[in-house]
Amino acid sequence: MARVGGNPEFGSKYRFDYGRDVPLTEQVKAQVYPDVKERLKKLADNKKCTVPDLVREALEQYLMREEETQAR
Repeated sequence: MARVGGNPEFGSKYRFDYGRDVPLTEQVKAQVYPDVKERLKKLADNKKCTVPDLVREALEQYLMREEETQAR
């Protein structure tokens, strides 16, 4: 039930824009060891980004490398 006095345009008119051409809509979950998580956090802090940003970058690099290998 909608809240009385709520904004009916919330979520359609007012959306966050993260500066991406294509919005992120899909999720992938991976479980890692605690030490790996801490290492990712430290690396993200050093690079001034987030852990999900690092993971997306690593996945993109991996996919590009694999696709290049399969194309040969």
